[in-house]
Amino acid sequence: IDEALQEARKELAKENIDISDGINININGRSIRGGGKDRNLPKAEITPQGDLLIEGKAVAITAAQRAELLAYRGQILGIAEAGMAIGAQGANIAGHALSGAVGAIFGGKDGEKEFEKKIEAEAAKIEAEAMKLCTRLPALMAGQQALAASLPEFKPYARMTQADVDDCGKDVGKDKGVAVTSG
Repeated sequence: IDEALQEARKELAKENIDISDGINININGRSIRGGGKDRNLPKAEITPQGDLLIEGKAVAITAAQRAELLAYRGQILGIAEAGMAIGAQGANIAGHALSGAVGAIFGGKDGEKEFEKKIEAEAAKIEAEAMKLCTRLPALMAGQQALAASLPEFKPYARMTQADVDDCGKDVGKDKGVAVTSG
């Protein structure tokens, strides 16, 4: 799992981030889509160098706008990496659950109860980590709004709303998992 995470981090660092479909964060079944896809908008991406590409063509930007694009890209990557780490924790729990299930079966009712408590405690830790993703959304929205104000070509792609921020984590405890994607 650690090797796969490292590889995914390397890929994210090298790839353009597609912002055409907003930033999609799913926490326990609640989707924060940043406004969702507008079918009339052309494809837009932020490169690792901080360029804004619309339909593959670089938009003319200033050094300050490049810095804003890189900061925004960094926020997206930070959320994506945190989501991947949470997913890895979930996979580890699943592995422990499978191996622990055998012991619980042979341990009788007491072994089964102890095993359930242990898994529930681990799941609660993951849920708490998932909720930390919600605390990153205000800064992400602020970065998006700053870019929209300074870079007119970016404005149509700045679709995250305060409702997106406010709704994050409302369905905690529903055990539906975490996913972060862009584009």
